[in-house]
Order: sequence, then structure tokens, then C-alpha cells
Amino acid sequence: MRTWRHNMSLTQTELGELLGYRVFYINHIERGANRVSPHTFKHLSLIYAIHSLPPDAPVSILQELLTPPSVVAKRERAGKRLKQRQVAKTKTSKRKRSKR
Repeated sequence: MRTWRHNMSLTQTELGELLGYRVFYINHIERGANRVSPHTFKHLSLIYAIHSLPPDAPVSILQELLTPPSVVAKRERAGKRLKQRQVAKTKTSKRKRSKR
């Protein structure tokens, strides 16, 4: 954790504020007294990814990084359902035209 913090040029206090922890917790993790939880590790990797982007990076990249995978999966499923409905509507409208 210390290496990542140094790479991002953050103090323990600043990293603690970004992660939502007190400086004491960050210090304990860096000294090996506490283990990093999976949630904290994911949050830290996201912060590191955002800090490593160039300043002129498009907002869409940030939005992709900040969107949880569960939301992405829901959007994909909704998109597939919408396409299926559109295909079904097209088929029924063709049938109606052919009956006339």
C-alpha cells in the first residue's frame, strides 16, 4: 500500500480521506498490523487507476472506471431485451402489412 501511495504522491492523511479511513488505519496497514480488505483493495486500485490517467482523459473513461460491474451487466441485459422487442415489433408489423 505504501508503494501505491508514494506513486500517487499522497500522504497517509490524504489517502485516508480518499478511502474514508483515519490516518491510523492507513498507518497500521502499511506497518502490517492490519490486512487490506478486498473492498479497500478495490477502492485503492480504482483511485490508482484514476490518478494514472492523463489530465486530458475523456470523461467517458472515468465513467467506465466508476461504473460498478453489476450495473454494466444490467445495462447489457436491458440492451439485449430492447433489441429483442424491436425485432419482435418489426416481425409483427411485417405480418400486418402482408395480411392487407
